[in-house]
Amino acid sequence: MTRPRGRRSNASVVANPVLVGAVTTLVIVVAVFLAYNANNGLPFVPTRQLDVLVCNGANLVKGNEVRSGGFRVGVVTDMQPVMLPNHKVGARLTLKLDKKAGAVPVDSKVVIRPRSALGLKYVELDTGRSKKVFADGATMPATQASVPVEIDEVYNMFDAATRRASQGNLQGFGDALAGRGADLNQTIEVAPQLFGHLGSVM
Repeated sequence: MTRPRGRRSNASVVANPVLVGAVTTLVIVVAVFLAYNANNGLPFVPTRQLDVLVCNGANLVKGNEVRSGGFRVGVVTDMQPVMLPNHKVGARLTLKLDKKAGAVPVDSKVVIRPRSALGLKYVELDTGRSKKVFADGATMPATQASVPVEIDEVYNMFDAATRRASQGNLQGFGDALAGRGADLNQTIEVAPQLFGHLGSVM
């Protein structure tokens, strides 16, 4: 009894360890390639480029997301220092945006926002309503980009010298009021009578 030729050819392909190993290696290489380039967008996906001038890079790095309405629409592919029109040093962000997200109107705005408490940032793209759109590779001016003050920048003003001065003030005010609670209460009690006639005296 003879076996069908098609079944024999299929069995020989699966039984060939060299061919199975080559296919497995190819699949792994493709998966690693896609995973490595995931931050820069998947290959073969049509994109457009938009450069954005900002007064402060705000600790952005390559690979940070670009979001619009809460959805990821692109990534930051490059950031370079540039001289802004106001003669101050700023940064030029290069954004790679998915074409499926649509064109970017010329009255759109960009805000750099924190994504987590660990300092990770993302670029929020607030699309405008203008019928005129940025061409591929165009540059958004710095007047349409903003970098709000973050909580870590507020904490940075409390450097060592400021902390020592604050401790000195607290100790000085504390020593000045120590043991004078009764006098302070009496002052608060007579304050309404004093300030009641202050207007006419002034």
